[in-house]
Amino acid sequence: MGEWKMMLPWGDGTNTLLDTSLYNALYFCHHIILVTGYRGAELAARYQSVSRIQILHNPDFEAGLLSSQRLAAQAVSTHYCFLTHGDVPFLTPDIWQQLWALRSDAALLPRYKQVPGHPVLLSRDCLLNALALPEGSNMKKRLLAGPHHFLDMDSDAVITDIDTRDVYQQHYRV
Repeated sequence: MGEWKMMLPWGDGTNTLLDTSLYNALYFCHHIILVTGYRGAELAARYQSVSRIQILHNPDFEAGLLSSQRLAAQAVSTHYCFLTHGDVPFLTPDIWQQLWALRSDAALLPRYKQVPGHPVLLSRDCLLNALALPEGSNMKKRLLAGPHHFLDMDSDAVITDIDTRDVYQQHYRV
């Protein structure tokens, strides 16, 4: 995108893309594990005063997302957890609640028009089992290789992430 997307303005312009994603999650989740990598010190400074956000820095972040997911998994202390990204600002409390109501020992992936999205709800055991699989696949493939279910959603919010400048400009409005 040319700019650091996590800190791009969002909503009314007083929050960032990452602020919005985190605060939306905090409407439903009691605790968030935020794994940082690139410019991690800036993120730690920004969110250190939010007691419900636990910040973990991944010094190996350049190895890829799976290394951050492994680090986060070590910090999960609850039976269930959600797994999502910081560039998904449209996840409403209702989405989190719908998934939570159907929790089981299998991974639960929301999807819109057959496309899996976020947040993914899974038991801690399911998360650890997925991470124990041999190298060479991303988390989605790992979760789909084990017990899983889909929840069909009426909203594209679960598949809308802000990955490009065009997508950002399409969705960002003050």
